[in-house]
Amino acid sequence: MKMFENPGYIEGITIINVEGEILFTAKFNNKFGSKNENYEIVGKKLLDIYENLDENTSSLYEAMRKGVPIFREKQELKATGWKPIEISSISLPIRSKGVIVGAIDLSVTDNGEASTKGSLAEDVQNFSEEILHSYSKVDKLQLKDEARFGLEDIVTRDPKMLELKESIGKLAKAEFPILIYGESGTGKELVAHSIHKASKRAAKHFVVQNCGAIPETLIESILFGTSKGAFTGAVDSIGLIELADGGSLFLDEINSMPVEVQSKLLRFVQDGTFRRIGDKKIRKVDVRIISSTNETPKSIVDSGKLRADLYFRLAMLQVEIPPLRKRKGDIPLLASYFMDKYSKLLNKKVASVSKSALKLMDGYSWGGNIRELENVIAYGMCVMEDSCDELDSRHIQSRISLNVISEKPTEEEIGAGALTELVEAYEKRIIQKTLEACGGNISKAADMLTVPRQTLSRKAKNYGLV
Repeated sequence: MKMFENPGYIEGITIINVEGEILFTAKFNNKFGSKNENYEIVGKKLLDIYENLDENTSSLYEAMRKGVPIFREKQELKATGWKPIEISSISLPIRSKGVIVGAIDLSVTDNGEASTKGSLAEDVQNFSEEILHSYSKVDKLQLKDEARFGLEDIVTRDPKMLELKESIGKLAKAEFPILIYGESGTGKELVAHSIHKASKRAAKHFVVQNCGAIPETLIESILFGTSKGAFTGAVDSIGLIELADGGSLFLDEINSMPVEVQSKLLRFVQDGTFRRIGDKKIRKVDVRIISSTNETPKSIVDSGKLRADLYFRLAMLQVEIPPLRKRKGDIPLLASYFMDKYSKLLNKKVASVSKSALKLMDGYSWGGNIRELENVIAYGMCVMEDSCDELDSRHIQSRISLNVISEKPTEEEIGAGALTELVEAYEKRIIQKTLEACGGNISKAADMLTVPRQTLSRKAKNYGLV
């Protein structure tokens, strides 16, 4: 790239934070100012140094506001105490964990030495286009600030799921908060993406945060931002709520949010206003809250994990995703979907799933739901022979067998009844699943369950399994 082949090309670098404070500057051309000024202006506001700029005309501010690289050709720059100069520059936003925290600007002037072919501005334009092309791909992948999935990505033929897809399309068009409930692995984030993508906010930011993935001491500052001086080391920083302005904020595992933070979230959901930590200024943004929980709404409210008043605000609209064990008709379709996905990743040509593999999968309860099914398919694809074009039970049997041992009883198996009856029902299911995984071989199943063969054979007969 010609801009970096000639040392005269990059002649000014400036980095600012979201409040416009200059964190770093380097000027390699005295047209910009003296070398000493590189140090003198650090810590000062950009708009105080360059008197002809404001928040609307500065490319650095525009890059932070829009979240994309901004190219400016032949713009005038006037530093206090210096003559105006004409520059071409590209400004890029800087993000930390999905939040815009500042911007960097690369500036050049045409000093007659840099380029012999075409104008310098053309070279900078080409450079900016290359950055924009690569930045757009990497940024969207890493920061998840747009919905990557839509209703078409919900793979199903189950009547209830098809009905759910239709209702999601309708609910998405409303502007109310929506709560998604489903067991772990059922696809709550996929549904959240689909809601945003089908809404009027589809072109705006879609910000995702798992409330259970960050320390309790940080969640408030990550959500609402901080004000400089609020605590030791605090800087002015926007939070995810501000980042999502105009779009949607998906709060996964809302039941993991500290109760003390919930009160502040409640106020925001009520009127759209909030304060950054340590700030007196009341801010207002337009954000739709999409939240999810892997526990039943009743249980998290009754246990005090979620404030009742916040629940009623977040669940103005509600979606419940059924577990895979209640939609087993989707297993062949989902298996084919994941096989196609991993065939491309592993460079294998697998065309079908054997009847024995489908029978094995149909007999399993899938405690980890669709995520577990994907993992099992991926495992089978990895261990199968390169020459094999069909996924068979032998490829996935060991993986399912391991999962069977650690399965927890399902909700349907826990109910009224004596403890001995419940234990027997659970024991029967474990023996049944293990025998299925071992192809009915009592010896293999006994080894896997670490019990004598005679004991397992007797129990299997008592339960009518053999």
